[in-house]
Amino acid sequence: MDYKQIIAESWGYTQKNKKLILWFGFLPAMFTTSVGAGYIAYQLFAFKTSWMFDDAEHSSLTQVITFIWDFLKAHVSWTIPLIIVAVLFFIFYMLFPTIAQASAIQMIARNRNGQKEAGVGTGLRHGIMSFLPLFEYHLLIKTFSFFSILIEMSFVVRNLGPAIFKFLMPVFIIFIFISLLLTLLFTYTDFFIVIDRKRVFESMKESGKLVITHWQSTFLITILMIIIGVRIVIQAFLVLAIPGIIILVSGYIATMTLLVTGVIVGLIIGSIVLVIAAYLNGVVDIFSYSVWTFTFLALTSEKELSARDHAVADTENPIAVTPQSDEKPALFSGVEREEYEK
Repeated sequence: MDYKQIIAESWGYTQKNKKLILWFGFLPAMFTTSVGAGYIAYQLFAFKTSWMFDDAEHSSLTQVITFIWDFLKAHVSWTIPLIIVAVLFFIFYMLFPTIAQASAIQMIARNRNGQKEAGVGTGLRHGIMSFLPLFEYHLLIKTFSFFSILIEMSFVVRNLGPAIFKFLMPVFIIFIFISLLLTLLFTYTDFFIVIDRKRVFESMKESGKLVITHWQSTFLITILMIIIGVRIVIQAFLVLAIPGIIILVSGYIATMTLLVTGVIVGLIIGSIVLVIAAYLNGVVDIFSYSVWTFTFLALTSEKELSARDHAVADTENPIAVTPQSDEKPALFSGVEREEYEK
């Protein structure tokens, strides 16, 4: 397998398919990036109000809930529209990113296999069919994700103190190792679910088998893990930048002029940064899907030889294989010949 060629072809394919980036990269990234920015903002606020910096009287969650309640009481007419927007946003956040991933994989795989007419509509139609098992798998594996473990570590250090955190550190290290191992073994689970329409646990088993049997792809997997690492760094930086820019700009303007003006300017700037971050994340997502899909199709198209299979003759690199012959051995006794013919 030519790893460099796969990565180059994946990047070229990504650049040529702007609709793929728009519908299955940028739009779902708007939801995931917004939630990520909000979650990071909450984590920063939680650390600020913890014993490490402020030791506030009330917990961060209590202060957030109190702020939202006070805001709704002060703006009663906004309550129903905000609730509707929040419910719709939650539904789209839970459903659309998974549907977009399945649709992107379907479209990429079909284009790779020569189905040039397979566009966004075709990918979406077939991607919806894989939504439920893919959604089930994501819920199952999310508990062991590296990001989830970091959130759990931050919760422990904020609420239980450094002594308990040090005591639990070996447990966290073990969980991180398990998370990395599962991430590696279940690399191709999404593709078995979406492309081959296999069940969740069957896909997980087949993915582990594919990773183990094709150990020569370790180099490619290493490159892809580096790409994913760069993606995480970019996402983390951009997600951290969004709430930071909003807070700094709105706070500065609020001190200089009016509070409402500061909030409006902060929201405008935050929205611009959000769109840029979502687009970059969308491009990286589609590129990552392309690399993994091309790799999956290449590996699964190779026939794994068992110990009973005969090697195919290679004229460039011949290997000595003992040929089988249908001819009978020359020296046989009468009894031995009868036993041989039987």
